[in-house]
Amino acid sequence: MKEFLEQKRYNRLAKKMHRGDLQAAEKIFNHFYPRIFGFFLTQTCNRDLAEDLTQEVFLKVLRKIDSFDYRIGTFASWIWKIARNNLIDYYREKKAVYLEDCLANNRDFATDGKNSPEELSRKLEVENVLRVLKQFKPEEQEIFSLHYVADLSYKTISEMTGKTEGALRTMIHRLNLKIKRKLK
Repeated sequence: MKEFLEQKRYNRLAKKMHRGDLQAAEKIFNHFYPRIFGFFLTQTCNRDLAEDLTQEVFLKVLRKIDSFDYRIGTFASWIWKIARNNLIDYYREKKAVYLEDCLANNRDFATDGKNSPEELSRKLEVENVLRVLKQFKPEEQEIFSLHYVADLSYKTISEMTGKTEGALRTMIHRLNLKIKRKLK
């Protein structure tokens, strides 16, 4: 029920944004920016690139808001399709990100001297999960990031990818098991 109400809320905000309501646009930005940025960050392992890709998504949303049709789907699904397609377009034009670059970026961040022992431990755990995750297929990495980093529901991911919610639940469960086995 909560997800349904949230979807309705963002559909209404999108309609207002289409009519030029800047407060509605700001609410949409504040809600989706951290999630989309986190998704791009886990997919590219580059903070600057993740910021650029996220900004591109919001520019596209502003330019294409008139094409959003709430009768066809939810605003959340629509914006995430834009984000996903933006990443696909980026990788079509660029070479793949290498695991070593991703780990080096995370290691530099983890050892910048500003971390408590608990933060450093958490960041090293993240590094281990990233190392394991990069061994998986790109589709598995994407689904993992959408679910855990972007915090999207199975329903939203289903609408984006065309996979059933049941298939996604199974995939996430299997990914969790694979990660746990490889981390032991």
